[in-house]
Amino acid sequence: MKKALGVLGLLAVFAALTLAASMTQAADHLEAPAVAVDGRTDINDLYAFQSPSNADHTVLIMTVNPLAGVVSGTTLDNTARYRFVVDTDGDAVGDLDYQFKFGPPRADGRQKVKLFLNSDKIAQGWTGQDVPVEGGGLTRVDTHDDPFFFDFQAFLDQVKGSGGTRTFCDGTPTDFFAGFNTTAIVLELPSSALGKHIGVYAATTAGPDTIDRMGRPAIATVLIPDGSEDDFNRTAPSDDPAVWGPAVKASLLALSGGTYSDAELQALADILLPDILTVDTSDPAGFLNGRGLADDVIDIELGIVTNGGLTSDCVDANDAAFSSTFPYLAPANP
Repeated sequence: MKKALGVLGLLAVFAALTLAASMTQAADHLEAPAVAVDGRTDINDLYAFQSPSNADHTVLIMTVNPLAGVVSGTTLDNTARYRFVVDTDGDAVGDLDYQFKFGPPRADGRQKVKLFLNSDKIAQGWTGQDVPVEGGGLTRVDTHDDPFFFDFQAFLDQVKGSGGTRTFCDGTPTDFFAGFNTTAIVLELPSSALGKHIGVYAATTAGPDTIDRMGRPAIATVLIPDGSEDDFNRTAPSDDPAVWGPAVKASLLALSGGTYSDAELQALADILLPDILTVDTSDPAGFLNGRGLADDVIDIELGIVTNGGLTSDCVDANDAAFSSTFPYLAPANP
């Protein structure tokens, strides 16, 4: 952790460990029973944004291993594939499939990395190093500070009705994820290789089976009924509106206190599903145009799910500064 650990610090860490399993279901951390079994294939967050160091490039980032080194490990599953799936024609079906496969961890923790575009290998190297990609671009897989920031306990108490008394902006807003790490898969590519208007989602798969998937933040965590997250993860994004539209509208109606009209619920469901990040790669604007590391997605989504009843958790930035150069994430916490 960032602060020196005395007796009180150790007690705080113990408390965090005790609560971690129930308190990390934010963004997409440990949101479903199947992914909670193994943090290595649990997608925490997905980012897609124009590179701040090269406007002609697009950056894709997937984070896994929630609370890496505390609840999860820091290695990747060598039997799974980690995928950035890109839709280039707006039908919510992948046209470009960037798949990462990892070798078994060595004694020093490093793993061999292979990157495939559909079935063609386009990069090979090791975790912890920058690896060039055929056709241009760069990739890196490493442990970093978790870029997600959110007063999650206040969300549980004030929005989900968990029985606690914490409220947003109560004078002590707390970023639950401050000081924690995650494993990040970073891929930067020429935007010309992707297209101008694209959709992106991340997936972890084992053989033909999807373990986890994610597009926009908090869809599975907040809008899919508890107990249905595994079924949601196994649904093809193109089927999201038909399969999950009614559940999403019901969740929005409940969370907004019944203030949305039927027409408004349908309009929101049409935006939120399918669960894919839509990106204009020529535009540096952030969420809902893709998602940048510094985008305060929670403030935006609080306003959506509560119909303006809540507009901020008062946690406005990550606990560590992001970089303007590859791989853009903050360094790992000790």
